[in-house]
Amino acid sequence: MEKKIIVDCDGVLLDWAYAFDVWMAEKCFRRQEDTDKYYNQSIRYGITEDQAIYLTREFNQSGCVGFIPALRDSVEYVTKLNREGWRFEVISCLDKDKYAQRLRRNNLIHLFGDVFDFIDCALDFSVGKEQYLLDRYGGKDYYWIEDSVNHAQAGKRVGLRSVLIDHPYNQDWDGPRVKNWKQVYQIITNANTSH
Repeated sequence: MEKKIIVDCDGVLLDWAYAFDVWMAEKCFRRQEDTDKYYNQSIRYGITEDQAIYLTREFNQSGCVGFIPALRDSVEYVTKLNREGWRFEVISCLDKDKYAQRLRRNNLIHLFGDVFDFIDCALDFSVGKEQYLLDRYGGKDYYWIEDSVNHAQAGKRVGLRSVLIDHPYNQDWDGPRVKNWKQVYQIITNANTSH
């Protein structure tokens, strides 16, 4: 098996939600209480759907995307997997803006180093990922690390080994779930040694 891992970015490698919350607070928007279980920003902030889309796009096109912190223990275990021969490809729905894409790429390389063979963060987040995953990875049996239930299911349908990073908003996934990258590491290395 080729030692390649396909990953989403926000909520998997990077803590997008934390960075967005900080940015929104600076704009005087206050998160609603007990909204962690929702991914929808209009619910989390008590704003209209149009406002949520506009503000998300504004954030994703801002300089902030070049400075989003790593999620949990992702740097430690992505680096460890890479030292053991694993390479990564990032498939993310950030924005079409070329400068935002460059900032995202620079942020990832700054945090994780030379572990990526491919980074695509220009997917339209309103479309979904299934056709893209099918065209690029259909039948490849790679690990697919996600935080979105819909995208994890899409990966599973095209033959990827979907593993979900646990968040309050994705509790309706019934496949493999991990709390951190240490558990991702254990799944991948245990499966690799049992072959």
